[in-house]
Parts: sequence; C-alpha cells; structure tokens
Amino acid sequence: MARPKLNPTREQRRLVSVAAGAGISHEDIAIALEISRSSLGRHFARELTVGAYRCRIDVMVAMYRAALRGSAAAQKGYLALTPRVAVPTLPKLGKKAQANADAPTAQHGTDWETLLSKGKTLQ
Repeated sequence: MARPKLNPTREQRRLVSVAAGAGISHEDIAIALEISRSSLGRHFARELTVGAYRCRIDVMVAMYRAALRGSAAAQKGYLALTPRVAVPTLPKLGKKAQANADAPTAQHGTDWETLLSKGKTLQ
C-alpha cells in the first residue's frame, strides 16, 4: 500500500530549516519527520539550504544584539566566529596593459637594477 502524498506544513518547514541550520544530517531529519530521505530532498529542498542559512543568520543577529546589550557570553560567542571577508578581485589585464604595469619595476632582480639605480640611462 502506497503512502499518502506528502503535503508539508508550515511547522514542518520551520522544523526542517531549524534542524538543518543546526547541522543535523538530512537522514536524521527525515527519520524525525517519518519520511524517506528522497522525500525530504524533494519537498524540503529550500528549507535544507536557504532556510538553514537564514536560521543561522537569525541566531547570529540575536547573539550580536545581546552582545551589544552587554552580555559577555554573547560577546565571546560572537567574537569566536570567524568572519569570511570577500577580497575584491581586480580585473585581469591584457598583455599590453600588464606589460605597461610591470615596466616601472622590470629591472628589479636583474643586472639592469644596479645600472639603472645609479642614475645611468641607456642612450
């Protein structure tokens, strides 16, 4: 006999988001909901990804607010997190532009360095 079609409730979606955000395995979440792992992935894909990260961010925001209110535990917890700062990347230069950018220091590390550093120029 086939199982009835799964119609996820708002509460189930919230539970999946919170559990996934806490790092509980997808297999364990499926067991708790009494569904198969494939049904979990099919019906709760957004909660397993976006929802999980939103829950984590909500907790971090709450921790940050508590830290600002003077909670030493929240301050320590927040500062223990390692920020991942994106470093902006410069656009890649073409061959000519790169050669022009390298030209002012091209003599460094060569015999030309001593010649050019003494103020001598090539004629």
